[in-house]
Amino acid sequence: MQIITDRLIIRTFEESDLIEFEKLLNIPEVPGWQMQKDNSAGFLRWQISNYKAMDILNGVICFGCFDKVTGNILGVVGAGEHDDLNEPEIFYNLIPEARGNGYATEAAKAVTEWALANYKIPYIIGTASVDNIPSQKVLENCGYEFVSEKTLLVHITDKKYVFKYYRYYS
Repeated sequence: MQIITDRLIIRTFEESDLIEFEKLLNIPEVPGWQMQKDNSAGFLRWQISNYKAMDILNGVICFGCFDKVTGNILGVVGAGEHDDLNEPEIFYNLIPEARGNGYATEAAKAVTEWALANYKIPYIIGTASVDNIPSQKVLENCGYEFVSEKTLLVHITDKKYVFKYYRYYS
């Protein structure tokens, strides 16, 4: 599966992506991925295994976000069941050197459209930490509507944080 945008190729990962995929395990804001550094090949295989079901309602689908010109990985984008809210959620993260260029907005818009076109859901959510202004801007620039603030458990850290909760209606 792949989605082509103006500047990006958003596609399913392949085992041959391991070297590029490993760049994603060093993003400081994503502790769950950092914890996979010693198991990068296994973590990549797990991501690939999720494509069999392609289920964003009970699982997670993570796509690689690649530069259309260079082929280099810029980050990830995907959709899946939110751990606490049990609602389909958009997610995205870019390697630090790719940030600030509109790639996250471009990728999130494309995957939001893909999710709404391929699943019978009335809306998809987005959450962003209250102090993560860039991520909030991505959601707002994609047309997500702010609903409320919610205190949610981040399961990988077993800590609660306050998030801004957004919805995008189909």
